[in-house]
Amino acid sequence: MRRAFTLIEVLVVIAIMALLISILLPALGGARTAGHQIKALSNARTVGQSFGHYLNDYDQTYPFIEPFTSDDFPGGGSLLWFQWYPETVRIGVGPPFGVMAWAWPAAIKEISPWEENYQTWVSPGMDTTLPKDIDGGAMDHDFAEDISWRYSNAFVSDPKLWSGNAPNDPSLYRAVHEYEVTGTSGKVLLWDTHLAYLRDEPKMVEGHWDALTPMAFADFHAEAKNPLDAAEGVFNPLTGSSTRLHNTPDGVRGMDY
Repeated sequence: MRRAFTLIEVLVVIAIMALLISILLPALGGARTAGHQIKALSNARTVGQSFGHYLNDYDQTYPFIEPFTSDDFPGGGSLLWFQWYPETVRIGVGPPFGVMAWAWPAAIKEISPWEENYQTWVSPGMDTTLPKDIDGGAMDHDFAEDISWRYSNAFVSDPKLWSGNAPNDPSLYRAVHEYEVTGTSGKVLLWDTHLAYLRDEPKMVEGHWDALTPMAFADFHAEAKNPLDAAEGVFNPLTGSSTRLHNTPDGVRGMDY
């Protein structure tokens, strides 16, 4: 004689399955997040190494775009002019510090072409499609969002800018030489500003996400650290900012961790 399941037995099985799913889903989500963080750290090493190749090819200086200064700009000032992607897109925007933080691909494109490297320039979980369709709508395009890795202002400035009593002198924005960097294992070169792979958006504090963030250091090793644990920033008279990682005490002569 065949025995059929009763409605209560079916409901019990469903309840058990629902319980198991509720237990397993967070674990699976956590594993996925951990996998993406590992990928981000791999990207950090790759991007850091491309900066090392730049150093070798450009007289041991870090990626830098020379500003164009003119009295014709409203109020005077400097802009950075550079080629973006595709090649028909050329950008003129300022101020130099804020732009260079995300525009570094324009400086290293001969060493690291967009087509081969773009997928390492965005946070895991983001679209890795090259930004091709912006020719006609460049004015409405947020170029900074094309790139996840932020390049520390310290690597495009004279270290004395963060001495605590620096003058408001635009000439302090300049190329930095490798020999000027003293604490390479503790000075952050780049970090992932999007953290697109996190399931829950963390709290934003002092311009950084309060979360473990993949970073590339000046010795090109990669590590995930919370930016809020870094050394407090020193006021930059050229930007009016003291955001950590960008404004390390003594610039590239100082250490973030």
